[in-house]
Amino acid sequence: MNKTVYFVSSSQQRSLMAEGWAGKLDVSNWSFKSAGWVSGNRAEFSVLAMKELCIDITSLPLSSIEMEELGEASVIVAIQDKEYDDEIEFPSELDEKVIYWDLPNPRKRSKTRIEEWVHYQEICDEIAQRVKELEILLPQLH
Repeated sequence: MNKTVYFVSSSQQRSLMAEGWAGKLDVSNWSFKSAGWVSGNRAEFSVLAMKELCIDITSLPLSSIEMEELGEASVIVAIQDKEYDDEIEFPSELDEKVIYWDLPNPRKRSKTRIEEWVHYQEICDEIAQRVKELEILLPQLH
């Protein structure tokens, strides 16, 4: 049976990046999905930062979080900037399967376009590391 990791973030930019990285993992029986609390546009810099590493996230769908899909997910990775994003709240019955990643929101932390670009490059690397750590954890989950 296939298990699902559902990455969620405020406007889906960071969760799309996580889904892109997760697609590179060598884990069987796991699928990956991403969504945002607010449907938005694809951020140019998130696409470019991933493209620099030969990962194309333009084909991944932009979507809003679906509660039914959250309930069906095996693992939920909530990506939020605790200082700048609104808190992500889940129904209490999902608490056991939620992993929180406190990662900066490049859009909200940047004052200039150059700063935003630098933040997206940094967050791309941080997400890569977190997803790699997740690869070690997934086989242990039932």
